[in-house]
Amino acid sequence: MNKKIIGITGGIASGKSTVADFFRKKQVPVIVADTIGHKILERKNIIQKLVQAFGDEILNDGAIDRKVLGKMVFEDKKKLRILNAIVHPELITEIFEQIEQSDAKFVVIDAALLFQWNMNELCDYVILVDAREEVRAVRLQKCKGLSCQEAYERIHAQEPFSQDVNFVIENNGTMDQLQKKMNFVWEQITQ
Repeated sequence: MNKKIIGITGGIASGKSTVADFFRKKQVPVIVADTIGHKILERKNIIQKLVQAFGDEILNDGAIDRKVLGKMVFEDKKKLRILNAIVHPELITEIFEQIEQSDAKFVVIDAALLFQWNMNELCDYVILVDAREEVRAVRLQKCKGLSCQEAYERIHAQEPFSQDVNFVIENNGTMDQLQKKMNFVWEQITQ
């Protein structure tokens, strides 16, 4: 069976997870890069490398304190690059393994860094979820409890997104509007 791979990308708080949920409701397996990344932060070898790079103030009871680490790396692009160099190789390997193990007709990869990892080359379709900065900042403040400044720091820490995609979903409106857009995308992908 020839499986189709769908990549979902976009900036923080653009609505990638909501778009991924659309596919879950269609019984399509979704590989979430963030979830894999969080699990990788629990690996002893990764914890050791991160403590070496950032000091033990990133630890809380022997585990990585993601809030402390996040604040540290989103304030300093060099530290963010160091974090990515430590975590991303194992994360990418894990995504490939999960794709390989799936026997579904469609598999979705939900990853903000899809293009930076060159995973777009492996995708049959790429969906860019986009939303205005101010909409994303409000979402981040609500769901992550960030200050306005912290929200914009996280938004600006990400590189701009490539427009070399199959579908661009503008997600500034209601859930109904998003649902209609996703129904259209689903029709295009499944015909």
